[in-house]
Amino acid sequence: MALDVTIDSVMVQDSEPAAAALDGDIVLLSLRAGAYFGLNHVGSEIWRMLAEPCRVGTIFEMLMQRHAVELETLSREVTPFLQKLVDERLARVVEASEAR
Repeated sequence: MALDVTIDSVMVQDSEPAAAALDGDIVLLSLRAGAYFGLNHVGSEIWRMLAEPCRVGTIFEMLMQRHAVELETLSREVTPFLQKLVDERLARVVEASEAR
């Protein structure tokens, strides 16, 4: 069972999905899920942040700086996306000691 993603969660890309850039966005192919996932610009930006273990709060901070968006909006809109990455086993929650 997947863990619930919170602002204090530390996440990283899972090693299984293959990622490819397509017109600046990322497409993920998961053989395990038997599906592919297209990420929009912001989703692709987040995916790149997850190349190394990263705290969700840090992701929010970077997105607030780059896109002039409020924390409440990020929490409401990005947390479900991150949870979906975990639920689909495209990313995983790791120990806080692994965060950058």
